[in-house]
This record gives sequence, C-alpha cells and structure tokens, in this order.
Amino acid sequence: MLSCSRTEKLVTASRGNGRGCLSIHAFPNEAVDHMPAKPAGRVKRRRVGNRVRMAGFAIVFPMSAAAAAAELVRPAASTIPKTAAKKPDWTVELGAFGLFSPKFFGAKDSKFSALPYVSIKYKDIAFASIDRGIGVNVFSTNGFTAGAFVNYRPGREVKESRRYLTGLGDVDPTLSAGAFLKYDYGRFFSTQITLSKGIASIGDNKTKINAMGFLEKSKGDLGTRIDWSADVRMPLLDNRLHLSVGPRVSFFDKEYAEAAYGITVNQALASGYRAYKAKGGIGGVGVGGSARYRLTDNISATAFGSYTRIVGDAAKSPLVTGPGGSKDQFKAGVGLTYQFGL
Repeated sequence: MLSCSRTEKLVTASRGNGRGCLSIHAFPNEAVDHMPAKPAGRVKRRRVGNRVRMAGFAIVFPMSAAAAAAELVRPAASTIPKTAAKKPDWTVELGAFGLFSPKFFGAKDSKFSALPYVSIKYKDIAFASIDRGIGVNVFSTNGFTAGAFVNYRPGREVKESRRYLTGLGDVDPTLSAGAFLKYDYGRFFSTQITLSKGIASIGDNKTKINAMGFLEKSKGDLGTRIDWSADVRMPLLDNRLHLSVGPRVSFFDKEYAEAAYGITVNQALASGYRAYKAKGGIGGVGVGGSARYRLTDNISATAFGSYTRIVGDAAKSPLVTGPGGSKDQFKAGVGLTYQFGL
C-alpha cells in the first residue's frame, strides 16, 4: 500500500487506478525517498500528471462551490412575485336592469322599469354612471374619499297613477349638484354621507292648468336632500360573490318636502286631496342590500333591494295616508353587466 509523509498529500486520480504522493513543499526535482525505486523518467511523468490533476481539481471545485452558493441564495421560481397586471386607466361597465319601484313618492303600488346601465371610471379620479351621476374624487386617503357630482333627480308623472295623481300635475325632473364623503374600512365595511341640491328644473318649469281646470305640471324639485348609509360587505365563494347590507337614513328640507309630499290649495281643488304643507326633517329610515356574482372575469349578475319607512311630516301627507299611499316603500331589481378596461 502506498503511504505518504506528513508533509505530503494523497491525491487520488480519476484516471485508471493510478495513485501517487505529491509533496506540497517539495521542489520539482526532489525525490520521494520512501517510494519504490522507479526509472527517473517515469517518476517525473507521474509527478507532472499528479500536478495537472491537482490543478484541475482546484479550478473545478471553486467553480462548483460558487454555483452551489448561487443556487442557495437564488429564490425558487414559485417565490418570485409576479408583476401585477397593470390596472387600466378606463373601466367601462355596460348592462341592463329590471327595477320594481313605487309609482310615486309614497305610493303603495309599484311599477316595473327596464333600464340601461352605463358606468365609466377614469382611474380613481372621475366617474360617470346612471346611478351616481357625473363626478370627481377630490381626495382619497387613509380610507376616506371625498368628491363632488351632478346627477339627475327624477320627477313625478300623473300618467304613472292617474287614479291618485290626477289634479296634482307632473313634477319636473331636476338637475342636482352635491358632494359626498365616504369611508372604507378594508373590504368589509363602508359608510357614506351625500348632500345634493336641486339646481335646475329639466323642463319649462311652469305651472300649467288644462281646459278642465286640472293641474298638468308644477315646478321641479329644487330642494336639498341628505342621505346616509352604512354597509357590511362580505366577499364569498373565492371572491366571486359579494354581499352587502346596511341601514339607510334620508333627510330633506322644506322645499324638497313640498315638491314630493306637499299639496297646494290649487292642487287640492283640482284633486280632491286636502291642502298640506310638508316640513323638512328626517323623511325616511330603512335598510338596503345587494348581491353581486361574477359569472366570468367580465360578466356579473346583480340583485338589489331596499325597504324605506316614511317618517316625519312626509308620513302625514295625504299622498301617503290616502287610499293610494303607504308608509312602507319597497324597491328591488336585477341586472346583468359586462365590464372591460381601456
């Protein structure tokens, strides 16, 4: 068996079964005294071969160690976060809804309306939609968002319920302007307060009496209204279903109350109702909710509903207490929408 001195290092070559001792301090021409005597040429060739193999090992090992170290510090492919898809600047949602709602403010009977739905958003800056109107978000920070808007405020038409509205005349729809403040607590809770004021009647804004003495039209609602809501939100089914429900409270001033629930002397003479002057205050309290299910990445189905109890001076109006009225107001609707980005 081949043995080496303390100052020598054993190197095992991979070629064949050759073995040899290489002195790490010896000079090239120094003889290894305890090795069997062999021809000088053969010993020299073996020394050179061993030195070459040692040099190759020294070169390969550092390279392998570096590669292994790199593998240890390189994150696995599954841990590298994917770059989030860029959110489009414009978000558009188009669709249609079917809506059941009271025939007029305080009516006991409902009507069905088929309505288009359009919603356009530009980043988190501006929006335009059928339900929210046209507006901008003035600031958004720490869950708070505040903005301003203009919106369409529906009126009242005699043809919706001639039996109970004849003699009262139409109430023109109006253009309203307002502001809102909203607070979102994560994905699970939000509350909002909205103030709106009628600024222009959409129509000729003139009181008209027909040949039979019945009022045909009255000025639009230019009053002020404040609405407060809060919603608990619940994402379910892997975030495909979103439920929300919460309380609703409405306040309005005298001008708003008069347009919606008041009856002038002329209207009383033409309709048979007693004259009534409504005052401002809390007009309604209730609850509302919605369910939105994402059928695909772009298509969603939505169902919503609300219940409002008319209170205060509005609840004493002959329109509410009369045969065609009710203090309990219900709304419900369903719709289908398609959303895409630009």
